[in-house]
Amino acid sequence: MRVRDHVLISSAGAVLAAPFTGRGALGFWAGGVLIDVDHYAWFCLRQRCLGPVAAVHFFNQADPPQGPATRALHAPAALLVIFLLGLRQRRLLPVALGMGLHVALDVHHVAHMDRTRSAALARDRYACQVCGAALPSVTAHVSRQPRLLPSYRVHNLISLCGRCHKAAHERSRGSA
Repeated sequence: MRVRDHVLISSAGAVLAAPFTGRGALGFWAGGVLIDVDHYAWFCLRQRCLGPVAAVHFFNQADPPQGPATRALHAPAALLVIFLLGLRQRRLLPVALGMGLHVALDVHHVAHMDRTRSAALARDRYACQVCGAALPSVTAHVSRQPRLLPSYRVHNLISLCGRCHKAAHERSRGSA
């Protein structure tokens, strides 16, 4: 899920929670948004670059690195530690809940996108819709996406081989 989607959902959640939690709503928002600092820290260390725009471009490429190192704060152990700290220091509890919401949204998003990608690949008979290649590297690319919040509609995806997928990301980066 994109950072702007997390910001929107966390902001809406914080606004809704504010009458009940007071300043805790800010902690909820911070946990939901700032958990992604793990991606940025990994980028800075690996790429030796501090540019946040460069980090966004890096993670928006066709096949960005995914793994425990890029998602350290998303790990169950990290969430458990923050939650346990929140039980001792009540000010950290909203942060832990915001982080938990963020991870739950990511899990939901991945499950929906996996189903949508599978449907798009089947629709396109597992062939690249640009060059016609029918290779194991064919993947479903999100060709259209609403400005805010993800769409899980099959017609927003197109099947592309690795080369055409990379080219599609380079074209969209050039127009952004």
